[in-house]
Amino acid sequence: MSDPTAPATPTSRATTPDRPVRPTAVDVLRREWYLLRLSWHMQDHPGREEKRIRRELRAALTLAAADVGMAQAVRDLGHPMVLAESYRADLGRPLPRWTAGAVSATLAAAFLLYLAGAYAVGTLDTLEALGGGTLTRYPLGGETTFTVADDAFSVESTLGAPGVLLVLAVGLVAFVLGSRLWRVLP
Repeated sequence: MSDPTAPATPTSRATTPDRPVRPTAVDVLRREWYLLRLSWHMQDHPGREEKRIRRELRAALTLAAADVGMAQAVRDLGHPMVLAESYRADLGRPLPRWTAGAVSATLAAAFLLYLAGAYAVGTLDTLEALGGGTLTRYPLGGETTFTVADDAFSVESTLGAPGVLLVLAVGLVAFVLGSRLWRVLP
């Protein structure tokens, strides 16, 4: 049995009133990963309120980890989505998820760029199979010239107004759906 008056060892999880034990790097990662997952589910909250909740939870987790360990302290909070649902119930009504909307719009625009790249690679491959040459097309109002020679290939393109409108429209639709923008309405 250990002496209760003996000073705490550096590996001890116990804290003393004058000097709390700092969490280990693994404990900090575990805590911050939980809070990151929680913040994704708390997108309905106004920014200041959500930051205040995370700040309070960070302090509570650090304090609880000194007694039961960070893994148990995180487990005691439950799944981040369930915890966020309990905070969301206090709001009274759902709000838009701006971050999810921005991510959706970015992914939609990136997908259009991927499709344009796939089209260019396929066209260059076809030109190469036909023995090379130059081909000019006007997809979405912008001129695109594909060139395949013996030692090089190239794609030159200009973006026309219809192409810009397509990217903006796809991004806007993805943002509206991803952010649930209709929640702004009372």
